[in-house]
Amino acid sequence: MRITAITPMKNEGPFILEWLAYHLMIGINDFVVFTNDCEDGTDAILERLDELGLVRHLPNPSCVREAADGHHWAAMSYVDAMPRLRRSDWIVSFDVDEFICVNAGEGRMSDLFDAVPNADFISMNQLNFGCSGVETYDPDTMLMDQFDRSMHKSNQPYGWDRARGVKTITRGSAPFDRMGKHSPHVSRKDLNWVNGNGDPLSPELYSGPLKSTKDDNFGHDLVQLNHYALRSMENYLVKTDRGDANQGAKEEEKYWRQYWNRYDDNVAVDHNIQRWTYETRLAMDELLKDPELNRLHRQAVEWHQTPAWV
Repeated sequence: MRITAITPMKNEGPFILEWLAYHLMIGINDFVVFTNDCEDGTDAILERLDELGLVRHLPNPSCVREAADGHHWAAMSYVDAMPRLRRSDWIVSFDVDEFICVNAGEGRMSDLFDAVPNADFISMNQLNFGCSGVETYDPDTMLMDQFDRSMHKSNQPYGWDRARGVKTITRGSAPFDRMGKHSPHVSRKDLNWVNGNGDPLSPELYSGPLKSTKDDNFGHDLVQLNHYALRSMENYLVKTDRGDANQGAKEEEKYWRQYWNRYDDNVAVDHNIQRWTYETRLAMDELLKDPELNRLHRQAVEWHQTPAWV
């Protein structure tokens, strides 16, 4: 079974190995990663991982043409034209600050597919994790251990119908028109599309690109998408300096203030992904035995510890 992940990256060097090691363990085995304008060595790390046969690293098409609609959309348009997607058993587009946390069975992708054997589309709701009060960047502690404070899984404590972001795992043989950043674009309504509980979604929800769902249509019983959007306060400052892949310079300062307020939600505790802590650390240590990869990883950590404005 080939499970393909599509991911754009810029200045994410210190976080690549944990993300890759974890997702390799749960069963994703084909990574197509696009980069643009990296300053911290993200592209060099991915080049080395490509040489080791662990990822396919490509420059974002936005680097060689004017990408009027943003880096992320440019990458998706390019990869959608590749035969690779239709040859994969499953496809998912998600970011390096997102971790697929399978709650079914032993926590592997195969357990999720066994739980919904007839599904062609499985939508995962983001479970946003705040900074957990962490101010200083700690490169020696994994994200899945360091940040365990999240939003509520139910909207009842909020008292309003709060939307949840969605990323959709798509069967390669399913009838979709093209891949999108969050979910595939489809023109049919007779689809077996389920949410994170395995419950069927109404065609009205995916008649346009499915980017979010509300109360009765989201769920986390089988799978959730852990979203470490902020990491530590120091990490967040570096992220804002990097800029957003789809946001223009205009109003960007206001955008980042709103982004922090939106995602720094530390009202619940979730440890589901920590069943993989020990194995992920061992897998990272194995990757770091490669001298060149080890050197590049350390250089990226140092860059994030001493950003340009220091």
